[in-house]
Formats: sequence, structure tokens, C-alpha cells
Amino acid sequence: MKLYLLPSDNIIHFITKLAEDGPVFYPVFEDDKVHLNKFDKDKKFELNFEKIRTVETIKHFLFPSRDVVAKFPKDAQKKTERQYLVGVKNCDLRGIDVYDKVFLDWEPIDFGYKQRRENTIIISADCPEPEDCCFCNLVGLNPFCESISDINFTQVSSGLLFEAITKKGDEIINKMEDLFTGASKEVQQQRDKIRKHAINKLNKINKKSFKKDLPKRVEKADKQKMHNARKDCVECHACLHACPTCYCFLLSDYKRGKNFERVRTWDACYYAAYARVGGGANPRSKLDERFWNRFQCKFNYFNKYEGIYACSGCGRCYRGCSGKIDIREILWNL
Repeated sequence: MKLYLLPSDNIIHFITKLAEDGPVFYPVFEDDKVHLNKFDKDKKFELNFEKIRTVETIKHFLFPSRDVVAKFPKDAQKKTERQYLVGVKNCDLRGIDVYDKVFLDWEPIDFGYKQRRENTIIISADCPEPEDCCFCNLVGLNPFCESISDINFTQVSSGLLFEAITKKGDEIINKMEDLFTGASKEVQQQRDKIRKHAINKLNKINKKSFKKDLPKRVEKADKQKMHNARKDCVECHACLHACPTCYCFLLSDYKRGKNFERVRTWDACYYAAYARVGGGANPRSKLDERFWNRFQCKFNYFNKYEGIYACSGCGRCYRGCSGKIDIREILWNL
């Protein structure tokens, strides 16, 4: 695919033009962490594409934690506006890949998700400096994007090296072609060097790979291994709410005056009532069983049906865990 260079001086102009079409969200570095920030042309513009993924996941933009999915007796299709997510890392794109498979590739299609997905332009960025919590290389990913997003870029010394991935991406670049220049061989070589450095760093961080028969090992884990894996869990649920790939949800009906609403909210398999049925029975009443369900879902079931792990290796679960449980250690020891 053709490469384009967006010079450093033109980055603000590029973002400003995007914002004319819809809200733009991009990463900023605050309090030693990277956060998503909404672009405001009247405020100081500071961005950071050189750190790992943002603290927040981007799934809120496509799969909100609380979403009114239907109303009765009168229902109306909600309209979503165009929005731009800039600087998204490949680990968060794995989450979108999972959601596309769950909400679009299986019947019935989730029309709310479909509409948000179509109206969200994703401009991803290479991850040049993985940290000790990162393990995307263990779940089949690279620290740079090659699919899912519309455009990907690498931050180089002279600006941002762009590559369109979808037709939408091509249209955006063509529309703003006056902001771009051709990409020299030196710039392309710089990108190759940045990517090689990131891969080498990941290989140093994660010196062992997961075993090839990992799904079977997860499925056949005995009760003692399940218990040992969760012994430091305090049930804070941070890992599941921070995860970019979890997709479980509940549907609840509420009366609003003379009308009714059906609301979808996130669910999590560590909740005590996660598997409880109407009669009160619960096939996963014990924490050991609920804890291991997460591993079964991400590293066995989803892999069996879709051919990928429902884990992105983003490391948010470890960063947020009160007990500092590292799922890499658990999986390595199976």
C-alpha cells in the first residue's frame, strides 16, 4: 500500500479538519499515564503516540457500558454521529475484531453496534515502546496494525507516516492530500527500524511463548490449578471492566412513565450472580469456577469458534488488578 508523510507542522491541521466532520479523540500524557482526550480547537493541543495504549479502552465508543436498545410502545432507530479515534494501538483493535465477530458475523446482527462501527473512523498508531505489562506478541499480534483500522501511522522524526488500510482511509487522505507529502526511503526505513525495535522489546519482555495446545490445557485444567490461579483475587472486577475484548451483557426492562425501556449493561463472569438462572440455580456458584470461566472464554471457546484468542495482550488486567495477578504466569504454568 502507498505511504504518505504528514509533516509535524501539519498534524494540527489534519486533526482540525477531521473535527469539522465529527468529534475527534486522541491520546494525551497526563499524570504518568496516557488518556483519551476530546479535541477542542480552542484548547492547547498536546498528543502522545509514543506510549502504549490508553488507560481507557475504546470499547465504550462501540459497546457502551449502558445502552438503551429498545423502547415500547414507540421505538425509534437511534442515529449516531461520525466520530474519529486517533492513535489507537493494535491491542485495542483486537477488541474491535472480537466485537465484529460477535455482533456482526453472527445472527442476529446488533444494529446499534453496526451503526456505531460504520460511523467510527479508526486511525491507529504503531506502539514503539511496549512496557512490562504488554504481551500482544503472545496472542498473535504485532505492536503495529495491519487490518481492522481505516488508517495506520508510525510516528517518525519528520511527522507521521500514514498508510491507508480501507476505502474510508483512502478517501480521508485523498480529501486532505494537500497536507501530505511523499514518503522517502529513509522515512520508510525509519519505520522498519521502529517496528523491529518494538518486536525485539516484546520478545525480551516475554521470553516464553504460550504452548501451542494452550486451549486444551485451559480446558483440562484441574481444580487445584483453578484454585491456585485465583487465590490472590479479591473480586474487585477491575480486570474485566478494563478488558477491551469482554462482551458479556445483561438486558433489563424499566418502566418510564407510560413507556418501557430495554437497557443493555455490561456483565462480568466474576460476579456472583453471573450464571444464576431464574429458579436460583447457579452452575458457577464458586469463585474458582467463575474465575476460570474467563480463561475458558478467552483462550479456549473463542479460539475454537473464531480462530483467535479473545485477549489482546494489552496488560490492563494486570495494571488494574489489586492482587497483581499476571495471566501470563498462569498460562505459562499450565
